[in-house]
Amino acid sequence: MGVLFVISEPQDSTTVFGVAKRMARSGEKIDLLFTEEACCHVCDPKLVGSLSFAGVYCLESDLDQAERENLVEGVRLLDYSGWMELVEANEKIVSWA
Repeated sequence: MGVLFVISEPQDSTTVFGVAKRMARSGEKIDLLFTEEACCHVCDPKLVGSLSFAGVYCLESDLDQAERENLVEGVRLLDYSGWMELVEANEKIVSWA
């Protein structure tokens, strides 16, 4: 079991990623799910590369065409059923807007 961060808005700071990384360092399993407007982050190779401590997911239905074409390798796409499986696989859920 672990912690799922659901990130729904673009982040101007790295606060959420820092919190998640600190939790991972303390032994927590971390998953990050990008939804809605935050899907823009899955096209940033530098950011996605810095998240190697976590499972990185994106809600496929929220991606626009440009984001689909620029998706960073290693980001896993989910449908709503996959999202629910991710929720069930984590004991804690953090919603970050």
